[in-house]
Amino acid sequence: MPARWRILVVDDDTIIRRTLVSNLLNDGFEVMAAESGQSALAMVESSWPDLAILDLMMPGMTGFELSDRLRRYVEIPIIMLTSISDEATTVRGLEQHADDYMTKPYRYPELRARVNKLLTKSYEGGLHPGELIVIDEDLSVNFGQHILMRKGEAIPLEPIELRVLYLLLQTPTVAVATTTLLRKAWGLGEEGDQSSLWVRIRSLRTKLEDNPSKPIYLKTVRGVGYVFDVQPRRGL
Repeated sequence: MPARWRILVVDDDTIIRRTLVSNLLNDGFEVMAAESGQSALAMVESSWPDLAILDLMMPGMTGFELSDRLRRYVEIPIIMLTSISDEATTVRGLEQHADDYMTKPYRYPELRARVNKLLTKSYEGGLHPGELIVIDEDLSVNFGQHILMRKGEAIPLEPIELRVLYLLLQTPTVAVATTTLLRKAWGLGEEGDQSSLWVRIRSLRTKLEDNPSKPIYLKTVRGVGYVFDVQPRRGL
């Protein structure tokens, strides 16, 4: 588990955003704060949160839209925080866009309890963005920092490379379909196809492998897709 969980807070109301950020910081969380959906998406290009708290009604991009676009990057738990309390909106939020839903005005101790419960439930025994994944004595990856460590050398990963590797490491030794990688690894209006995926796989192999033409870690499964064929050790 990470030393400190990283929380993304997105709300166009300055007072609400700053108050929530202050409370989370006081409770030992790392916080990424944005006033709009576009600003939040720009942030996750360079650093991934472990959980997001999103306002629903924001100019330019609603919390529902932001939730859908964030999950094109990485599967994270999402809490929707909004002044809209009608049943239809709540049901839509929980069924389609978020893991939890709270209405304003809210009580911070209750929100903190929901945050802690979601973090525990979402990452128990699983892979999460804030964890340092140790593959073996030569290889590890820090998804939060977008860095691969290979034989002591820090190797930066491009956003799509990072998402491809994240998807493969969620099910190590089990093949991930090409269609799944294309659907989930490309985001923010980008379009992927098999040739562009191959370019990313080839780039990843040059960063992962001693001999990219005879890969040990990242292998092709003909007719299916790709597999990360080594079971990682857990995070430090």
